[in-house]
Amino acid sequence: MLNARHKLAQTVANELLPAERDVDEAILRSSRLAIAVVEGRRTLKVPLTTGQEGLELVTQAAASLVHARGLLAEAHVAFRQTQSEIGLDAFSYGDMGECPPAKGELKIVEAA
Repeated sequence: MLNARHKLAQTVANELLPAERDVDEAILRSSRLAIAVVEGRRTLKVPLTTGQEGLELVTQAAASLVHARGLLAEAHVAFRQTQSEIGLDAFSYGDMGECPPAKGELKIVEAA
């Protein structure tokens, strides 16, 4: 029974960790896309409204990705709790360390 639980936990980890990396990559790509649209418009010296609808859609998609990232982080914490509940505390499934809290606090720092 322990082996089956361990195998299932490893299977979940093998999918969760890449999913977390993939959503980060998607956020980066959509952000670069938004930058390309703005920089392209400036370079071409076309009206501010050029590409506006597409830019709005890209930024909405990026916001959705950021939300999805938060949900994956919460799922990660929930799976860590499940790991404990099924008696697998002694095992590690690829995390670099302890999971951060699901809800965090960002701090504003002064520019150097």
